[in-house]
Amino acid sequence: MKLSIEKKIAINFGAALAVLLLIAAGAAWNAHRFAATFASVDHTHQVLGDIWEIQAGIYQMQSGARGFVLTGDDHLLMPYFQSQKAIAAAVVELRTLVRDNPAQSPRLAELQTALADSIAVMESRILSRRTRGLEATRDSATLLRGQGAVNRVRTILDAMDAEEDRLMTERVNLTRRAAFGTIASAGIGGALAVALIVVAGLVVIRDYRAREVAEQALRVAEESTRQMVDSIRDYAIIRVDPLGRVSAWTRGAQNLLGYSADEIVGQHIARFYPEDAARQGFPQQELRVASEHGRYEDEGWRVRRDGTRFWANVVLSTIRDARGELVGFVKITRDLSARRAAEEEIRTLNQNLQGQNERLELANRELESFSYSVSHDLRAPLRHIDGFSALLTKHAAGTLDERGQRYLTVIADSARRMGRLIDDLLTFSRMGRAQMECIELDHHQLVMGVIRDGGFDRDHRIEWHIAPLPPVRGDAAMLRQVWLNLIDNAVKYSSRAQPPRIEIGGGPHPPEHEQLFFIRDNGVGFDMKYAGKLFGVFQRLHSDAEFEGTGIGLANVRRIVTRHHGRIWAESSVGAGATFSFTLPDQPAPSAAAQSGSPPSLS
Repeated sequence: MKLSIEKKIAINFGAALAVLLLIAAGAAWNAHRFAATFASVDHTHQVLGDIWEIQAGIYQMQSGARGFVLTGDDHLLMPYFQSQKAIAAAVVELRTLVRDNPAQSPRLAELQTALADSIAVMESRILSRRTRGLEATRDSATLLRGQGAVNRVRTILDAMDAEEDRLMTERVNLTRRAAFGTIASAGIGGALAVALIVVAGLVVIRDYRAREVAEQALRVAEESTRQMVDSIRDYAIIRVDPLGRVSAWTRGAQNLLGYSADEIVGQHIARFYPEDAARQGFPQQELRVASEHGRYEDEGWRVRRDGTRFWANVVLSTIRDARGELVGFVKITRDLSARRAAEEEIRTLNQNLQGQNERLELANRELESFSYSVSHDLRAPLRHIDGFSALLTKHAAGTLDERGQRYLTVIADSARRMGRLIDDLLTFSRMGRAQMECIELDHHQLVMGVIRDGGFDRDHRIEWHIAPLPPVRGDAAMLRQVWLNLIDNAVKYSSRAQPPRIEIGGGPHPPEHEQLFFIRDNGVGFDMKYAGKLFGVFQRLHSDAEFEGTGIGLANVRRIVTRHHGRIWAESSVGAGATFSFTLPDQPAPSAAAQSGSPPSLS
């Protein structure tokens, strides 16, 4: 049975209509994919912008804080406070942007903690500089903690940046596949439509109109794609053919590199490299590595149209057709000049700070040598004063009245006190210059030996409470001097208590990975507003009439603890005793012998 012309036309019209509907559906679906892909690209761009804002801000905060610490000039803190506000705003925006990303949300939480730690260290150093001067800001533990916090911030930001770069690459690949899918579907649909047009003239007209609609949709999609790519101003996104010639140029590329599309399309990418790099064939090497591995990333100098150089991050990704044949590359260039300048500024500041530290260490060594020499030179005349005053007392005891004998007693006592002061100064100087011989020490036995050898156990009025102490690694002679001075202070300042009570203890301090030790007494105590004077040379909170002393013992303690990379501080109130605490680097747990049983008796 033969079909009439009308029926054939109707069948062909139906087939043509079906094809047109499929084409329209494919175009709409691909247009939707384009919009979603570019929205995700813009989202990734916003996340990267916030990450760079935070990264640049923390560098500027660190630079401003260091500048203020070194100079004391409040004007240098303006970028510090501005960057702090910018970082806070960027973190708030970043929290909103990555809340749907299970990989980035935990990193953001870690970033906020690391930022808080970094800012806390900077605030502490600024406050120390304001209240106590430049010297108070040179605590090595604070500097290391601050640099560690900044390094954590940098590591987290690098991880977040890498994640966004990965997402950007994925989304660009999705866009490419969507574009190729659109072109392929349009081509197949067009071929079927042409075949149907040959069969029926009526279908030809309708198919022609339908094809116009599809082409218009494709042009709209392509224009949307171009506009979306051109809206990315901070990146130069370039399409490159297999030979390295520019085949597509975006507005972002024009903004960054200075060339218009008419000037650069068809030119080789070697134009963007310094002359020496171009002569060495670096652009060709970049293309070769990318074609072999699918991707190439590098940081280095690039050149703009006007000849100026900038430090760039470049990612080159291959574009292959359905058969796997190389059809070109996508090259994304980002200007990192600001970040590099900030890093250079930080390196310069670090070098300046290191030079100042070296000069300070040299001055300290010269001062120690001077005090050591002066102390030695003073001993001979003091021995003469003490000896001859004793001879004069013996020779003229019968001829001097009571006042004269008292004068001789004062001279002898003052000479002996000066001798003790010189001995303490020599010990202080020696502890600063002596080589450390760090070994594993039974800390508990060391403290018990100090109490026994120092004769402190002979005063049976003292109530001793000594907990087992963990082993440490350190210089035995120096740590013995630490405990000798601390115990002597505790015994001296609690001598008027009824009865004197001294407590010694220690153990792990997990948050800082160190061992914490303390000695507590029930003596006269001191006002905490004078605590800053405790560890200075010749700084005493009590007069000689109340308690004898030279004002060097605690300064020596701080020097020894600091040389062991530890910290020391004191807590007290008037009439309520004092607690001196110090830390040493963490060591393995004490042996079972050191932990078992009660401490040895001191009676």
